[in-house]
Amino acid sequence: MRKLLLWLVMVVVMVAVILGGTAAFLYSRSGEDALPQEAVTFGEVALEPNGWDWTVPVLGDAVNKKYQSLTNLTVQKLGTFTDGVPQLVLPAWVTRAEITITAPDGTTWTGDADTCNTYTYAQNGEYQISVTAYHQENEPPADAQGWYAYRGAYTMQLTPTVALSSERAAQGSVVAIQLSGILDGEPSLETDLGTVWFRKTTNGYMGYIPVTYNAESGAHTMTLTCGSLTKEIVLTVSKTEYGNQAVEPEEETGGAEQFRNAIWPLYTTGESEKLWSGAFQRPSAAEVTCAYGVVQMVDGQRSGQSTGLTYAAMPGETITAPQNGKVVFAGMLTLTGGTVVIDHGCGVKSYLYGLETVTAQQGQTVSTGDAVGTAGETHDFIYELRIGSKSVDPEKAILGSSGLQYRESE
Repeated sequence: MRKLLLWLVMVVVMVAVILGGTAAFLYSRSGEDALPQEAVTFGEVALEPNGWDWTVPVLGDAVNKKYQSLTNLTVQKLGTFTDGVPQLVLPAWVTRAEITITAPDGTTWTGDADTCNTYTYAQNGEYQISVTAYHQENEPPADAQGWYAYRGAYTMQLTPTVALSSERAAQGSVVAIQLSGILDGEPSLETDLGTVWFRKTTNGYMGYIPVTYNAESGAHTMTLTCGSLTKEIVLTVSKTEYGNQAVEPEEETGGAEQFRNAIWPLYTTGESEKLWSGAFQRPSAAEVTCAYGVVQMVDGQRSGQSTGLTYAAMPGETITAPQNGKVVFAGMLTLTGGTVVIDHGCGVKSYLYGLETVTAQQGQTVSTGDAVGTAGETHDFIYELRIGSKSVDPEKAILGSSGLQYRESE
């Protein structure tokens, strides 16, 4: 019995020695190369850690190796940015990050990786950025867990720039105007083409200029103002040759005043944010019987000009939302029958006229393709796209070739 106990003790000692030796060997072989190596970058400059705290598993959960360095006041010089806003790029090993940006006036912004690159630079000058990048997992870790800290200083020296999506535009089109750089105010555009709403972007502002069917052809000088910035921009409008189309005379149904009271106030109000995304969608699968801008003739005499698309929609056909937005009017009007108006933001609205039934509700949020009503026989189904009070050709937005799709990711 004593020999058996002695043998067991020896076995335990041998196992302990082997395990200890294995752990010691693994511990000695676990170096800093076990830590994440891929750098965090800011403005395409690799950031240098100025502090860290890492735990490297050596033998399961039983043995770990620590690598620590207290954060210090070292500030990495990142240079001057003159062409664009620097972007923070995190490598795949980062599971969470905390970022602080300090502006020249001492104000600080704190956020995460999802919102850092939307930070608005309101002034030129010296900035500092602090980043703490973590790698932490809830499951028992198989690799190093911990964080790196970074601190950098950089100078913003952005000159405001203005760009048009096109310097020449045909009647019926939309031209985007982009304003970027360090700005000290909110922009406004003085132009005879129509009211322009601006939306905030990562690098500045984006606005949309309507060039309606009867906009005067030739050069239009526009004045852009934004704080201390005043700049004249020239947009050349080219004439579109719209055809003629004979139509039946419209019956006098009345309701003009009711229409004005319901619809006209929508021309000057709306969502400031951009709600649409990508190309617009046809609200009806039917054939277009009258295109945008076509001159309508009654008994050989001009009676008007088309401000939208008229569809040969069959009675009962479901009419759908051309794009994401908010329903700002849904109801019956004597002049236009069932009417639905969808606000897409930035002054852009879809006007759907001639519905037999209206299923959308005022205040409802709709997505592209959502049903808003059905077509009928009493009225032609007409789709208008307007920026403010000015109509533009919906077909260009449907084809995705409109200024509304210009640099949408910005």
